[in-house]
Amino acid sequence: MKTAISIKGLYEKLPEVYREKVEQEAVYADIQNPEKLVINGMAAVSVAVILTALLLPYSLVWRSVLLVLSLVTAPPLIPYVIISIAAERRKKEMENVLPDALLLISANMKSGLNIEKAFLLSARDEFGPLAEELRQTAMEMFGGKPVEEALGEMESRVKSGLFKETIKLLVDGLESGGNTAKLLESSADDIRNSMELRQEINSNIKMYVMFILMAAVVGAPLLFSISVYMSETTADMWDDTDIGEMQTGGELGLTFQEPQVETAFFEQFSIIAIIVINFFAALIISEIKNANVKEGAKYIPVMITVSLILFFIIKGGIASLMGGFT
Repeated sequence: MKTAISIKGLYEKLPEVYREKVEQEAVYADIQNPEKLVINGMAAVSVAVILTALLLPYSLVWRSVLLVLSLVTAPPLIPYVIISIAAERRKKEMENVLPDALLLISANMKSGLNIEKAFLLSARDEFGPLAEELRQTAMEMFGGKPVEEALGEMESRVKSGLFKETIKLLVDGLESGGNTAKLLESSADDIRNSMELRQEINSNIKMYVMFILMAAVVGAPLLFSISVYMSETTADMWDDTDIGEMQTGGELGLTFQEPQVETAFFEQFSIIAIIVINFFAALIISEIKNANVKEGAKYIPVMITVSLILFFIIKGGIASLMGGFT
């Protein structure tokens, strides 16, 4: 009981705008009591950020800056993104089965059932979260709630423009006294055509997605690993060179000075640049594929991990290969 109270109290101290957004996404994702998920998620992310900052091979100043920036952004952002991704997944599941559900509702209404019984009998388990919404809406109708109001509440619980347009058409058809069953069949056909068009568009943009993926995950580690190796090789060459023997006087007055090449800093910069590149590449890919930046969050850890692994593998491979020629 004390734990629940403390979690609720901590949650209520968060900004109201943030809580409203989280609670709205939780409704779309059908998540009960998002307070626990948010607070526990923020605590876990904070611990992970602190441990990561302590283990980074950077100077105290760099680690302090990264720690402050990460603690300000990551703990509140990651739980919200997780809930949003769950809402997007639920939306896709519902949209995929929506045409079949509409056809089933239409068939039930053609057989003489009213809309309440048609919704209830159409709530089959294979429809997943849509079946739960149909069942809940049907029970609200049986409980005496007006059909338009029950449908409006179901619309507000689903994060889908396609679903909202379908419900709006259904409500308009019921209010105007039109052929609701025919309207549902027409809506199902339109939704299927829309989904087929969406799949065709996705197949056409695969080339662009692959180009961005290869440039971020493979191209960036390759170029940065070569640059880091060249900087390290140049620094080693100057370390092995006797500057005194290279000094020339005379009329030309040429002098040589060893360049100040900080290879450790350049490697750290390369790692940070790879992380930033893959972070934004994941968001761009998600925007192109799904028209939604939030879903890119699930690509970010994989892309960054693979890219960094390739960076160290390529860097080590170049050093081993070039070392065999010396």
